[in-house]
Amino acid sequence: MELMKSSALQYAAVSRACTIHEESLDAIVPDTFPDIEAVCCALGSMEIREKLVQTDRVMVSGNIRCALVYRGESGGPLCALECAVPFAALAEARGCRQQDVVFTKASLLRVEGRMLNPRKFSIRAEFCLETQVCALRECQICEGAEGRPEEGIETLVEQRRFDSTVCMREKSLSIHEDVRLTGEGCGGEDRVLRSWAELATEDVRVISNKVMLRGAARGEALVLRQGAGTMAKESFSLPFSQIIELENAEDGDIAEVEYCLKSCQCAIVEGGEGPLLQCDLAAEACVRVRREICKNVLLDAFSTAYACQVKQGALEAPAAAQKIGAAGELRLTLDTPERACAIADFAAAVKSCSASGADGAARAVLCVSLIYYNEQNQPCQHIQTAECEARFAGGWAGECLCACDLSGLAVSCSDGAAQLSGAVNFTVSAPAEGKTVQVEEFQLLEEEPKEKKSRASLILRRAQGGETVWQLSKRFNASPQQIMAANRLEDQGPLEPGALVMIPF
Repeated sequence: MELMKSSALQYAAVSRACTIHEESLDAIVPDTFPDIEAVCCALGSMEIREKLVQTDRVMVSGNIRCALVYRGESGGPLCALECAVPFAALAEARGCRQQDVVFTKASLLRVEGRMLNPRKFSIRAEFCLETQVCALRECQICEGAEGRPEEGIETLVEQRRFDSTVCMREKSLSIHEDVRLTGEGCGGEDRVLRSWAELATEDVRVISNKVMLRGAARGEALVLRQGAGTMAKESFSLPFSQIIELENAEDGDIAEVEYCLKSCQCAIVEGGEGPLLQCDLAAEACVRVRREICKNVLLDAFSTAYACQVKQGALEAPAAAQKIGAAGELRLTLDTPERACAIADFAAAVKSCSASGADGAARAVLCVSLIYYNEQNQPCQHIQTAECEARFAGGWAGECLCACDLSGLAVSCSDGAAQLSGAVNFTVSAPAEGKTVQVEEFQLLEEEPKEKKSRASLILRRAQGGETVWQLSKRFNASPQQIMAANRLEDQGPLEPGALVMIPF
């Protein structure tokens, strides 16, 4: 007997890791700036410069672009000092090789600044690296078996659908655009303290071997108005489009895109009709192309003429994972050390996120950074962690992949207290229902023929709970087709418990 096998190439996730890192820097106040009387707040944004893939780990390096806002000596105006905190962080990625596709997201959790003396300050930053390694793997599928009539080969073949990532690629993209400022009191001397953006896909299509991608980068810049000595936000929306070639993509495939913002730099420049916000964004777009594959799979086999040895194993082609949404409501009074009279800036980042299928619960730990004005109308900073939980219909063992969206969160002031509230939306990737077991090896033992009956015979048997035609045919060395014909059955599925079944020979 000969097994009929085919092979398919697909990308599979071999490693996922989320690591927390911390960097600090001591710096001197430049001679052109006044002495520090009191530090108000510190802000920052991530800038990834290089990603080096090594064996079992990934090195990510870059800078954290920080701004320290402080009050000058003798009650002077607000000043903003810029500095870059370099970092080089190792993220564990077991099974990673240099030829694999490694996608890394970086998020800044907190930035804190303090005065060491009137001419020296310290910056401490904490950030998170989320790394996923995908490797190209060859999957062997046993679709059936061929044998001679005298071998009496019986096979259990069923059709299975698989959701495979057939191709995958990272593509760098950059956006450069000027946005006209519309806020009151803005001028060319204003300083951008912090800028950030989120990239979202609006339309993605697979045409031949190309992925046509269109989206927008929506973000904000926190600006220090030098004239008024106050902070204000400027919003922007920058459209982008990309054409990405992938060798194995075909019409009808499904493309999914994830983004890693490498840098978001904004500056205020003078324009002909007023000041402009000059935006420079760099990002990585990780494109995955999925295809549903339908294959016949040989689940089991035996011979009615000879003894045989069968080796079975799990089929590595993944079935489509189910996406489950879960929403959690977060309401928290932030423990600000002073009364909060107005909100200047708010940011929330995910420190950890997990989901348990057994408990049916998704949980996230958030790092909340708040800049508010106190009763003296001075900016202050407060950093606090918050926890959120959402329930979903679980029922399977073990942990599963989970992500959460914080865009529904907001902070408001009421009676001197800062209230954090809103929805935290989780997306849980539930595992496929069970693994498909297929025949990997089949050996016919022709030196051990089975005893043949001299004349036709019939066995009457009552079906047990969950018993199938295939199980009966294998147990009694009979043909599944003959059992189905004798009992007028249409398929080989489970039999009705207690039903009288005729097994012909």
